[in-house]
Parts: sequence; structure tokens; C-alpha cells
Amino acid sequence: MKKIFFLATAAMMSAAMYADLQVADFENIELAEESVLHLNASGVIQSGSFGFKQEVADYGESGVYYFGNIVSNKKGNTYDYYADSDKSAKGGAFEGNNFVVWTYSYTAQDHVQLLNQAVVPGMYVCNTAWVVDAILNGDGMSSDQGAPFGESDWFKLTVHGYLNGAEVNNQVEFYLAQGTSYISEWTYVNLSSLGEVDEISFALSSSKYNDYGMTTPAYFCIDNFGAAAPAEAIENTNAAVKAVKVIRDGKVVILRGEKAFNILGSEL
Repeated sequence: MKKIFFLATAAMMSAAMYADLQVADFENIELAEESVLHLNASGVIQSGSFGFKQEVADYGESGVYYFGNIVSNKKGNTYDYYADSDKSAKGGAFEGNNFVVWTYSYTAQDHVQLLNQAVVPGMYVCNTAWVVDAILNGDGMSSDQGAPFGESDWFKLTVHGYLNGAEVNNQVEFYLAQGTSYISEWTYVNLSSLGEVDEISFALSSSKYNDYGMTTPAYFCIDNFGAAAPAEAIENTNAAVKAVKVIRDGKVVILRGEKAFNILGSEL
């Protein structure tokens, strides 16, 4: 598979900025083999320095549905029916046994909360087996007669950050599929350009749609949330080092690489 997109911003920022963050690897969650974690009521799943929201919606005779962050340890990567929606395209986690499958919550109970505001280095992501099935075989619902992905199609993850209830100016975009190429391996996404945040949300968009909205399955996988950039990301000469705005001691500080500047552009 050809590489379709790699986002690595501010990769050389000081590791000290992340010293207090504990990576969410979800290995603290006990699961039966080949299962998922569904809460009894809407709430937060804790791992590392982060809380992952999950919505539990009881629709009576239609059943109970779960949205937001679902912890899974399923190992396969084939999709035959809806019960396979909790599998990664790689088959299993990035490391260890557990990973999260994210899907949109209609009541916004799908965000990631930080215990304390911080700059989040990044995370590993992968498509789900269901998304890959839709890319290769079509979704059966889109306005192009549900056809498989063509060269002009795309599937994109957008990451938003929040601080004290207000959305920060930056956002991160990462293409989970472009044309007939798609992410089938766990891939690092750098989130440091969001700056200091205390909450993060996700949004998925696609070129595939109908009158009711996006038809590509609105799912993606997360593991090692809060992890530092791997060596290949730091050494990538094509990585763009962007300015990151943070608040320190009540003052706005601009970080670029390992250097800090005030709002007038003077190095601190």
C-alpha cells in the first residue's frame, strides 16, 4: 500500500512538555477474550491521563446502542456483518491487547478529557475493518449507487481541541483514505499543533454521501493516545514544524520547535 498522508508537526518540541502525561494504552481495562466494553450507563472510561466518553442510548424495543469510545480486544480484520464493526483493519491493537473504536455520539458524549490541561503529543490511528470493506466493496447507500472508492474519493479525520470550554484556533486533519489507498496499519498522528487543551473531539467526513449524510461508516480506531512521536516522525525531513500557542503563567507563549517566543516575536 502506498503512503497516502503523514502529519508530523512540531516533532522536535521538548519532551519536558509531555512529562506529566501518561499514555492511554487501554491495557488497564479488563475484557473477556474477543469482546468490547459497553458501560451500563453513559460515562467515562479512564486510561492514562485521559477520560474517554461513551454514550449509552436505550431505544426501548429497538435495543440499547453505544456511541463514542468503545474499548475492544478483537483480533480479526475481516468484516462480514455489523458485529465486526469493533475490529481494526490491522487486526488487533497497536501494542498489547486493547484499543478504542470511536464512533460519533449524537449527544456529544464522544470526547476525550484530560485530567489536566496539556499539549497532547499524538496518537496512533487505524481504519476499522468495516470502513475498509466499504472502501473496497462499496457501502450500498451513497449517491453513486454505493460504489467502491474511486480515485477522487476520500475519508478524513479532523481533530478539534478545547481549553476552558472554548475551541482552540488550530485543528488537525488526517486522511484515513484517499482514492483507492487507505490506512490499514497503525499510523501516528501528531496532535501537538493543537497547543494546550483540556478536551479533544473528533469528526469524520467523506466524499461518499446521500440525502441523509455521510455513508462511509463513521468509525476509526485509536491506540496509545498521548504517545510521543516515533523516531521516524522526528527524523522525517518533510515534517512541517508549526507554531503552537500555549498559555504559561497566564501569558500567551508561541512555541516553534524547541524555542519559545512572546506574542511580539521576541525569543524567551
